[in-house]
Amino acid sequence: MLSAWALAGARRQLHSLGAQIYVRYHSSQVAAGSPPPHESTGPRKRHRVSTLNPSLITPADYIDISQRMGFTVAFPGATVNGPQHEFPYVHEYPYSSNHPEQLPFPRHSRGFLYYQSDPQAGPLEGGVRLRVTPNNSPSSFPGGQDLLTPYGLPWQISLAQVACRPLYAPIGVQLVNETLVTLDQLSRCRDIFTSRASLAPQYQYTLFSLASTFPVNFAHPITLTVVGEELHELELSMMFTASAPGCKRHFPWSGSAIAQFEPSTLHAGRVLHLRILKIVNPVAFAVDSESYTGQILRPKEGHLFRIIDRHGVPGPWTYDIDHRESKIAAAFQILWENSTMPSVISSNQERIFPPGHFSAFSESSHFV
Repeated sequence: MLSAWALAGARRQLHSLGAQIYVRYHSSQVAAGSPPPHESTGPRKRHRVSTLNPSLITPADYIDISQRMGFTVAFPGATVNGPQHEFPYVHEYPYSSNHPEQLPFPRHSRGFLYYQSDPQAGPLEGGVRLRVTPNNSPSSFPGGQDLLTPYGLPWQISLAQVACRPLYAPIGVQLVNETLVTLDQLSRCRDIFTSRASLAPQYQYTLFSLASTFPVNFAHPITLTVVGEELHELELSMMFTASAPGCKRHFPWSGSAIAQFEPSTLHAGRVLHLRILKIVNPVAFAVDSESYTGQILRPKEGHLFRIIDRHGVPGPWTYDIDHRESKIAAAFQILWENSTMPSVISSNQERIFPPGHFSAFSESSHFV
């Protein structure tokens, strides 16, 4: 069980990170003054990339995939007439499976492909990302920003996808050749993830620990996958719903955000809250505001998600792991056990959001 010091430290670290994520790249300094992007039409260009190790990149590894529906890469040793696979940006927005849409890479998608991992993270948590930089100088890499998805989290080809999908097999070969990952890591990914039919869409988020962040849509349930010795589905179907006399349960709010589970400092034992780190799409009423009973309080950026309990008392949503026996409790238990506070939360936040993606918010807004 985590000590009170560790829990308090974790909370302070989470609060100090703030919740300002740099989502609108089109107005960023990285994008400003850039040359006109490539059009998505025309012959496909096979980008030659010599390394996925950020410490070894050269100017020749700089690629521009702006406004492309996908891109192809040739690593060292690839034959000229070898198979070419297009790596996509985003196939569709979360929770909108009725109207899938493949999106092109944004206008600012120029930079270096690299394998992102962290020594303090789990061995299966890495992924290939695009570090957006203003020019092809390797010295610009540290000051660049990872390309984001429309949901506010970094675009990446996860290690699980590399291990399990033939599309990404060339990436796996390159990672092993550069000793960035091992064959054992890829084999372990296949053992765990092969049974996951929904592995392909990158936006169906996988959590490894309490440090993991994920997108939420306030008009839909939360559905996630937790990784332990095996996969655990974490579905909170009633999370954002409210009820009223004579009415079915409904979602009173629309909008989306980036969120994270965190250990409670208000309760003893293994109790979790949900913190809204960043509002991505504005929160608005999805029902008649005059008739709304207020069971689900308006989600606020930087604050814990709050509800009104059955006694009419407002407070943060809580989940007591040790007093529940369900698939949800089992999934949360894995997240808790995978977490070492506060160091993992600190390091994972820095991995997920490179410098420049956060700005501290005022001390008065740190508390619920």
